[in-house]
Amino acid sequence: MPEALVSATPPRLVPEPGDIQHGYELPCEERRVHGAPVRLFTFPEGSQEPSRTVVCLPGLGASGRSFAPMRPLASDWRLLLWTPPLQTPLTHTPLQWNVDALARPEAALPERFALVGSSFGSLIALAFALEHPERLKALVLVSPVASVQRIRRGAVALSTLVRIPKPFAYLFAPTVARVMGGRYLPAEGRAEIVREGRRISPLEMLRRLKDILAASYLEELGRLKVPTLILHGGRDKLVPLSYARDVAERIPGARLEVLRQASHLPYMSHTDAFNAFVDDFLRQHAA
Repeated sequence: MPEALVSATPPRLVPEPGDIQHGYELPCEERRVHGAPVRLFTFPEGSQEPSRTVVCLPGLGASGRSFAPMRPLASDWRLLLWTPPLQTPLTHTPLQWNVDALARPEAALPERFALVGSSFGSLIALAFALEHPERLKALVLVSPVASVQRIRRGAVALSTLVRIPKPFAYLFAPTVARVMGGRYLPAEGRAEIVREGRRISPLEMLRRLKDILAASYLEELGRLKVPTLILHGGRDKLVPLSYARDVAERIPGARLEVLRQASHLPYMSHTDAFNAFVDDFLRQHAA
């Protein structure tokens, strides 16, 4: 589905799929990877140095556009905002398809790069780091998901309501976006969460949710040898802070930073603090 021009009007509670929100307008490159199209959003004014590549993996129903608030880092880092296909091939689970796709030559990624994963994206990032540790310079996990035993299943299932048909979307979708983004997420960010979630089919959303509900990586985290930063919102209603602490304790040498007023999407709601933590970490381990 083609995407329209950026909206100049105040955000709607339930935007149309093509109604891109102000601040989230980014050029897109499409690559055919592993039999399906992957969209990579980029910052053309930013660094183009391959050795400073940082691939960002979005959450359950989001696209790479959700990382648009990381723009201030683009001058020093080559940010590639990975967006999985709207319909993952049925030959693989969405989780395994993304892990395989990231490693394939047609993804055209450098031999080594840094990886940032948020929520469902953190699950992909963890799986990739465990299968391909030699490819990663550094790993940043945001609101990490490594096992369904430690997350609120009902809250994760609730996040799929951004995809509910109209007119019910006017009742549920904005509330879900507020829960995910927290009280400090700007209206444009909330609208963008709803907009992107509504681009994905219910079947695809359920397939990704099934991957989360089947996740079980806790016992494997001890063999992770990649420098790891965990960023977590102190008011996250989907993934409790105690779970982020548990993940950090299991990964050798992992560093945990808590953004006390943030919820599940700190890179959208607390941009300055989030970007500062990520930049500092990348300078230590990925420069």
